[in-house]
Amino acid sequence: MVSWWFAQPRVPTSGTPVWWIVIAAVAVILGHIFPIWLQFRGGKGVATGVGVFLMLAPIAVALAALVFLLVVMLTRYVSLGSILAAVAIPLFVWLQHSFLRPIEALMPIMVASVTGAALIVFAHRENIGRLVRGSENKFK
Repeated sequence: MVSWWFAQPRVPTSGTPVWWIVIAAVAVILGHIFPIWLQFRGGKGVATGVGVFLMLAPIAVALAALVFLLVVMLTRYVSLGSILAAVAIPLFVWLQHSFLRPIEALMPIMVASVTGAALIVFAHRENIGRLVRGSENKFK
């Protein structure tokens, strides 16, 4: 039987420390996308976001990984899979809270997941343009 221990967010359930954790989580993603020492040109934030949300919302990450794999298998666009998986995390957090097991720190985790998804989508803005134009590279 699968334990619910691994599926619960690893943040305090109430109080100020929850918001500090959320601020740190968003700062980590921001720091990856816009590193000072690389003239604010960094990565897309996907791997960092996965690490952050593995601690904040592990079930949402597992479901988002399925979205990523399905989209990449069907379209062969890794960027599209990354974008849709990032956008799906807030939805999966809310669905977990509504249908599986309530998350006591729902509001802070939702703020982190929506902000993280927005940052990841923003980092993919050039990929989105290429997807719209049909010139995005496909995974071989």
